Amino acid sequence: MVPWPFLQERTEQNGIFILCGPSPFEAGYHKVRALEQRILSDDQVSQLPQGTGLWNAHEWRIRARSADRLARALEKRGQGQRILEVGCGNGWLSALLQHRGHHVMGIDVFTAELEQAARVFPSGPVFARADLFRSPLPSGGFEAIVLAASIQYFRDPVATLERTLELLAPGGEVHVLDTIIYPDEAAAGKARLRSDAYYKSLDVPEMVGHYYAHTLATFARLGSMKVLSAPRSVDKWLSRLGGNCSPFSHLVLSR
Repeated sequence: MVPWPFLQERTEQNGIFILCGPSPFEAGYHKVRALEQRILSDDQVSQLPQGTGLWNAHEWRIRARSADRLARALEKRGQGQRILEVGCGNGWLSALLQHRGHHVMGIDVFTAELEQAARVFPSGPVFARADLFRSPLPSGGFEAIVLAASIQYFRDPVATLERTLELLAPGGEVHVLDTIIYPDEAAAGKARLRSDAYYKSLDVPEMVGHYYAHTLATFARLGSMKVLSAPRSVDKWLSRLGGNCSPFSHLVLSR
């Protein structure tokens, strides 16, 4: 089933709809994912957010909680919502939301993981290689838009969220989660320096300038925003390198 008519005449390849050409960002991102051991097998993806046995199992425990929080927030608004996940990767969260009774479309520019998503969840969401700004996505076509662990790859969060608000149906919501949102510009500046040094240490300098640290004040400029969850201290989490506490914020913006 194609839940959105605009996809009916679009090319489908290896289980995904093609709404944009290949991205130059893909190669560097793929290399980093491989070095970080984040390229998972089909069986591992099918189990997510259960990450037992993975090197970053603590992170998956955190993401399992945030996914449940997101699902519960969406369920309060009713089932059968049209949901767009921006930066869906291997599709596990899109599949979880589809399983909870919604119609989900997951988009990304990383072709390999999109094809894996379509392969692992063949009767689940619709997946498409798409660019949020340049691909032909329908204005007002979604009751909810989710950016989970993806807003940090967008240089301008205000422009990004303004674009998602254009795609929302009246009364819809944008959920930003599983990303560290910094309390002020000083903290964000330090994070940018850490990210640049990290990518250089991995010998993937092309990723420098593709990972951005954003502040809470930036999101607040858009007006109607509520905070569903926020960390007590990002610095404390970083010093502990994990644990059960979460460094991530969960923000909700309304049209």
